[in-house]
Parts: sequence; structure tokens; C-alpha cells
Amino acid sequence: MLQRSEEFRTSPRAVKTKLGWPLSQVFVSRPAKVIYCPIGKNACTFLKSEVTRTAGLAHIDHIARDIHFITDTVRTGMQLSDHSPQEVERLIHDETYLRFAVLRDPMDRLLSAYVEKFVQHRNTPLNIFHTRSVVDPVQAAVGLDASDYDRGITFRDFIEHVTSVDATTLDPHWRPQAHYLQGITYDRLFRMDQINDLMEILEARSGVSLGRQARNVTGSGKGTDQPGAQDLLPAQIEAGPKLSKASFFDTDMRQAVESAFASDYTLLQRTKDIAS
Repeated sequence: MLQRSEEFRTSPRAVKTKLGWPLSQVFVSRPAKVIYCPIGKNACTFLKSEVTRTAGLAHIDHIARDIHFITDTVRTGMQLSDHSPQEVERLIHDETYLRFAVLRDPMDRLLSAYVEKFVQHRNTPLNIFHTRSVVDPVQAAVGLDASDYDRGITFRDFIEHVTSVDATTLDPHWRPQAHYLQGITYDRLFRMDQINDLMEILEARSGVSLGRQARNVTGSGKGTDQPGAQDLLPAQIEAGPKLSKASFFDTDMRQAVESAFASDYTLLQRTKDIAS
């Protein structure tokens, strides 16, 4: 991965406009005239691929196999950071473009992030890059001398951390969704259950047939009820059956998420208003 990354970053094709997060990773499809804000853990692998398909790029199947890496490191034209500051300003204010994002219930999103990053793939270097900012301080607080990513942390530990620290310091996979929407006024916000409706809109704008199946689905939150699952370590969760969302959240944890992610719940209410 490091060799491949260095190869792309030293290529002239990798020189990007420094827009900063989150604007640098916002997607644009000129043929479909859409601007899409990818949000981590909100079907963004699937949505990045389908928005890219609307642009009619060559080698789309190759790009879609590694959509995050390629679009982040190569000037495909799909990200705002592939364009000049003047063109970015024009694009984000062009009234003929549809600017959109897809939102998710914060509890569902946090549980999905925990199951994927802290349980299923907790020992992979790429996931440790994301999880260490949580695992390190949580384990240090209980007296562990060195971080043990295989041991990991409980879901309660995760929720207590992300709801108690400065939200601007959180990894994008569990940072409030409202933070992603800074810098652009979005025309429409969709919910996860409205993705099929979104695909129909994108097909109508592009004339391209698109998929309907999201990728990287963890299956988190669907399964049997097991009280106290929030206090299990990752290996214990992995060894057992799939557990329901109710197994992981007690009343205090729900209230903590509702308070810390209040801005996201306000945004979700906007999607209901638009859809009604």
C-alpha cells in the first residue's frame, strides 16, 4: 500500500487543490450536474462509485474497485480538489447543479463504525490508523501500558469517548455528520432508506443505469437481543451471534448520543420535511 501510495503521489496527476476537509473530498459529476458530499459510514463506498459512473469516466470498473484510494490520490476530476479554486467556486454556486448528501441515524452510524473498525477488522493497519485515537486514550485510562488493538475497547467505552471529547477532533467515521456539510449549501438531504429514490434522480440526470446495493454492509444492529452487549470486548462480540441494536444501547448511552449528535438529528428532521 505504501509503495502504491507513493507512486501515485509523485505523479503529476496527483497534484490537487488544497481545499481542506470536508470540501477536498466532495464529489462532482459534470455530466449529471450533481455535487455529492460523501459521509463516512453512510454508504459512501457505494455512492462514490455510482456518482462516478454518472460522469462517464474511462476505466470506471477499475476505479470503483478502489474508489476511495484512487479518487483521493489521482486527479480523476471527480473531487472538487481536482479543480482550480475558481472552478470550485463556480461549481458549488451553479444553480443547475443538485447538491446533496445522505444522512444516517447517529446511533446506527456509530454502531456500524464500531462493528467494522473496532470488531471485525480491528487488527488491520488501515483500521488501526482510524481507531487508535480512541483505543489509545481509553486503554491508557485503565492503566494499560501499551495499546492492545486486538483486545480493543467495549462499545460503551467507544460511546463514552466520542460523546465526551471535542467533536472536531473525532475521526471522520464518527464525527458528526453536520461537520461534513460545511462550506456548501446543499439542496437536498436524503436518508439511508431513500437511496433508491436518489438513484432514480441520478439516473434521470445522467442517463446512466445505476446500482441499488450498498457495499461494506456490516449487518450491525440486526440480530438477537443480548442485554449487556455494550460491555463485551470485541473478541467476545465476534465469537457470538449477530446482535440487535437494542443489545448495545442502554438509556444513558442513548441520551449521550442524542445530546452530542443533536445537530445530526436536526438534519435528519429536515429530510423528513422534504420527503413529506
